[in-house]
Amino acid sequence: MRSIINNVTALALYAVLSAVLFWHGAPLMHRLSGAGSDPYDSVLFLDWWPYALTHGLNPFFTKLIWYPGGVSMLWVTSVPLLSLLGWPVTACLGPVVTYNLLIVTAPVFGAWSAYFLCRYITRDFASALLGGFLFGFSTYETSQSIGALNLAVIFLLPLLLLVILKRLNDELSRAATVALAAMLLLAQFFICIEIFAMIFVFGGIGWALALIYLPERRPALRRLLADGLWTGLFVTLPLVPVIFSMARHYALINHPAAWPYVFVSDLAGIVIPSRFNLFGHPFQGMSGGIAGATQESDAYLGLPLLLILALYLLREGRTRRGRYCGIMFAICLVCSFGPFLWVAGHFTGIALPWILAVHLPLLGSALPGRFALFTSLAVCVMAASWLGLPGRRGLKFALALFACVALLPQPHPWQPVPWARFFAPGRVQQVLGPNPRLIILPFSINGPSSIWQVQNRFGFTQVGGYLGFPPKPAQAFKATIELFGDKMGQTLKADDFAVFAQDNGAQYVVAGPGTDPVELAVIASLGWPERRVDGVTIFTVPKS
Repeated sequence: MRSIINNVTALALYAVLSAVLFWHGAPLMHRLSGAGSDPYDSVLFLDWWPYALTHGLNPFFTKLIWYPGGVSMLWVTSVPLLSLLGWPVTACLGPVVTYNLLIVTAPVFGAWSAYFLCRYITRDFASALLGGFLFGFSTYETSQSIGALNLAVIFLLPLLLLVILKRLNDELSRAATVALAAMLLLAQFFICIEIFAMIFVFGGIGWALALIYLPERRPALRRLLADGLWTGLFVTLPLVPVIFSMARHYALINHPAAWPYVFVSDLAGIVIPSRFNLFGHPFQGMSGGIAGATQESDAYLGLPLLLILALYLLREGRTRRGRYCGIMFAICLVCSFGPFLWVAGHFTGIALPWILAVHLPLLGSALPGRFALFTSLAVCVMAASWLGLPGRRGLKFALALFACVALLPQPHPWQPVPWARFFAPGRVQQVLGPNPRLIILPFSINGPSSIWQVQNRFGFTQVGGYLGFPPKPAQAFKATIELFGDKMGQTLKADDFAVFAQDNGAQYVVAGPGTDPVELAVIASLGWPERRVDGVTIFTVPKS
C-alpha cells in the first residue's frame, strides 16, 4: 500500500511540475505549444493517420504534400502510434488539443518511468524521485518539447532498461522479457525511428561494456543476447511491410551532409546554460554554435549535477558497477559531441570517435546532439544511486535540490494557432475548385502551410509543404532551397520560380498572412493573373 501511495505521489508531483513549467494555464484549443514551424507539422501528422485510414488512402505515402513526387510518411517524424492513441481526442477536440496534451504530459510520463527504474535500482523513494526529475525534466526534454513531439515522448527508454535489469536479476522469464521488450521497441519505432535505432547502438555498447567490466554477470549477459535475438525476430516480423515501404521510398531522402557536424553538443554547453534555461540569459551565445541557437541545445547539466556525478564516482568508482556507469556516461556524452569537438561555439578541429559513424548509411544521418537523451538516462541512474548511498542525507538533499533548480527551463513557449479564413473547410475549393494544386507562401518551414492543410481537411494538394527537409526530387529545383531558406528575392530569379511552379504542376500560388513583401513582388513581376480573396493573394500559374 505504501508503495502505491509513493508511486501516485511521484506522478502527482511530476504532473504539477509539468503544469507549472510547460502548461501554465494556456488555453489548449486556441494556443499551440512550442515555437517555430515544427509544431505545425506535428499537428498535421496527428490528423493524417486517422484521415488516411478513414478515407481509404495509403497512410505510408502521400502526394498531397510535395507534389508530384510525394513524401513517405515513414521517413518523416509522423508519430503514427501517438496519432492513433490520440484519435479519440482528435475526433472530438481537434489535433491541436491532442498535440498540446501530448507535449504537456511527455515530461510527466518520462519522469515517472525513470522513477520506476531508479526505484528498482535504489529501493529508495527520494532517490527515485530525483532520478525521475533529472530524466523527465532534463535539458534534452525541455528543449525538444519546444517543437519535436517524436523526440519529446521518451518514457519507453527507462522501461526498456528496467525490463533488461529484471531479466539480468532472474526476475523475468525469457518469454516475458521477449514479449515486453518487443512491445516497447515496436512502440518506440512507431513514435520515433531515430531513438529506436539509437537504442540498438547504445544498447549494444552497454552490453559489450558490461561483458568487459562485470565478469560476474557474463552468464546472464550471454543469456540476454539470446533474448535479444528472439526479441529482434518478433520486432522485425510485424515491421516487414513498413520496412518494405521505407526501402521503396528511400531515394526521396537527402538530408544536408553538414547536419551531423553542426547539430552536436558543445563542451561548454554542459556547464553553461542555454537560452532555453531559466538562468541562460547572461550566457547568450556562449553555450554552443548552430545547435545552441536551436532546440537542439540538449547538453546542459550544470555545475551542481556535475558535482553529484563526481561525488558518485569518487565513492563508487572503485566498484565495477560504479566504473561501468561512469564509462557508459562518458561514452554517451562524447558521442553527443559529434565527429569534431566544439567549445563555446568554436570549431576546434579535434576529431572524436563519432567521426567513424558519420559516413555509415542511415546511422550517419543521426544528429549527435540528440544523444543527450542517453546521457540523461545515465545521469538519472547515477544521481539517484548517489542519493541512495548512506551518509550526510541532509547535505545530499540540499545539493540535489540545487541541481534540480539549476536545470529549470525558461517558461515553455506557446503561440496562437494560425488559422486563416481562406483555409476554412470547403473555402479553398469554393474559390479554386476541387483539390487544387497550390504553392503556399510563406513557403514550407517559414510558415504554417501544414496547419492550413489540416484546417482545410486535406482538401488541396501542396507543391511544397513542410514535413522536414525537402525530398530529394524537389531539391533539383533551384527555387526549392531558396524558398526553403527564405532567401527569395535575394538570390532567386523570378524565372526560376516560374520553372519550379510550372514543372511541378502548380495551378495557383497562394500568398497567405505573413508572406514576405519581397517574395510577393518577385512573383508579381511575372505578370501572372492576380486577385485578393479573404486576406490572401492568389496568382494563377499559366501552363508551361
